[in-house]
Amino acid sequence: MKYLVIFTFLISIVSNLNAQQINFRDTSLHFNQSFTKCEKRWVVLSPRDSDKTYNFGFIYIDEQAGFTYDLQGVFRVGENNKYIRDTVIFKKMGSIKYRISPNWKKVALLPLVHFAELGIKSQPEWVQNYYAYTDTIAHNYRWGWIYNDLDEPEIALSFLEKAYRANRHAKGVEFEMAYAYNSLNRNSAAIAVLEPALQNDSNNMLFYKELGYAYQHEKQFYKAIVIYSQGLRHSNADKSQSKGELAYNLAQCYKVLQKEDEYKKWMFAAKEYTPTNSQIFKAIVAAGF
Repeated sequence: MKYLVIFTFLISIVSNLNAQQINFRDTSLHFNQSFTKCEKRWVVLSPRDSDKTYNFGFIYIDEQAGFTYDLQGVFRVGENNKYIRDTVIFKKMGSIKYRISPNWKKVALLPLVHFAELGIKSQPEWVQNYYAYTDTIAHNYRWGWIYNDLDEPEIALSFLEKAYRANRHAKGVEFEMAYAYNSLNRNSAAIAVLEPALQNDSNNMLFYKELGYAYQHEKQFYKAIVIYSQGLRHSNADKSQSKGELAYNLAQCYKVLQKEDEYKKWMFAAKEYTPTNSQIFKAIVAAGF
């Protein structure tokens, strides 16, 4: 009987110790945020089922690398939903930066009420080094390019429109603006940007592609044909992705207009102009050419 009492007492001590180490889950964390919506924000990464802690860090944009995640630490959730930072693990691993890939998983925003518990400010001091730009046109263009590249044209325009107002002919600005407008099916806005852009720089092949696309999707097929044809005449390459795409889109306009001979002519031309490893080339072959 004495041994049973001692054993029960030991079990009680172990249970109390385990209870102190319980890691709770914070059900208020919703891992439904795209990283592209979290620039200059603290976020929590979604844990695996077996994880007893959460990783948290800060998302920012590096002008050269693009979206970057700076892993700032690890925490567990204690009683009363208190965040308890693991300072030992963090000291061993230090700050780790990750260049974020386009297919990065969804994250949760770190609630403001836990900032003090984790010993963090709304923005870390070091991040200002990445936003100490002086040329606002170059900055807004670059940020617009980054967001366009990640299929976030709405956010891209919030930067590009500022750059456009400052200097509409600044390198790359007009194309990125038009690309964003076309992505949002705001084709008439793209046309308004690209028509004067082409007058200023008639050798820019990207302008012909985007302006032709805008006309085509506004169902102004004859205007699209004129622009695509002009672009092809300005192309110096015998074979390129851009030249093949112009010819392919030109063929599609003729197809809609039921001009079968012209459609076939330009599909064969597109096949000749397009590199064989291109998606356009595969589409041409799939269409029977």
